[in-house]
Amino acid sequence: MKKILILIFSMALCVTLAACGNNQELNIGDNSENSPLPASPTETDIQEEPDKPTDNFDDMYNAYTAALENLIKNHILPDGTDGGTQYGDMAENKFDVCDVDNDGREELLLFYTTTSEGGWAGFVLGYDVETKKLKTELRESTLLKFYDNGIIRAKWGHNQRLGGDFWPYSLYQYVPDSDSYVFVGMVDAWDKNYPGEDNQKNAFPSDIDKSGTGFVYYIMEDRQYDNSHPVDASEYNEWINSYIGNASEIQIQYMDLTEENISQIRNGL
Repeated sequence: MKKILILIFSMALCVTLAACGNNQELNIGDNSENSPLPASPTETDIQEEPDKPTDNFDDMYNAYTAALENLIKNHILPDGTDGGTQYGDMAENKFDVCDVDNDGREELLLFYTTTSEGGWAGFVLGYDVETKKLKTELRESTLLKFYDNGIIRAKWGHNQRLGGDFWPYSLYQYVPDSDSYVFVGMVDAWDKNYPGEDNQKNAFPSDIDKSGTGFVYYIMEDRQYDNSHPVDASEYNEWINSYIGNASEIQIQYMDLTEENISQIRNGL
């Protein structure tokens, strides 16, 4: 009899536990099904990205085009100065549109020579998206060599005589903060094979030419011509390599200054 009661009790307990299990599953299911959906984000919850400034390249190209057309028609240079008396065909002047300072935007390069030699000018012009005007990043000679690290070598319009085949030049470096080029220094040289004396009646300073290259150099960093402190080729090479180093020259595809070529600017050349 006792065994029978135990068996009946056990069966009743199993039925009860099964019922509880089923109720628990149902409750879980009901909670999942009836739980509220995640609240939709309100306008204040949505984090909108701030407006980013966009470059209007069409405006830039239009400004470049207008500047060149104004030069052809009115002889006014892009910086607003008078182009001087016109000699020769305007097509003899050269221009290109190219990113020479590596700021992600193309600059207008202009080399103006159809006037008296004193008025020759080489321009690097950028476009200011805020003022919507051209900006002169550099005005120098028409003999410019561009490097892909933001350096420009500008040969002088004349040789100072003692350098022989060495042509003196000025060096400029691009500064992103001002979006312009700053003067670094200018260099001249003295070739031992070139006969004569300097302007102070001095002979070639062989004691300075420790490298035996037959050249000494003058590095002038204050824009004042001064050939009273010659340096050896080793010192000059160290100076120039600190700026140019392994940079490569940018190859510019200059075009004649004609209406037809100017019209290509809007098509990205």
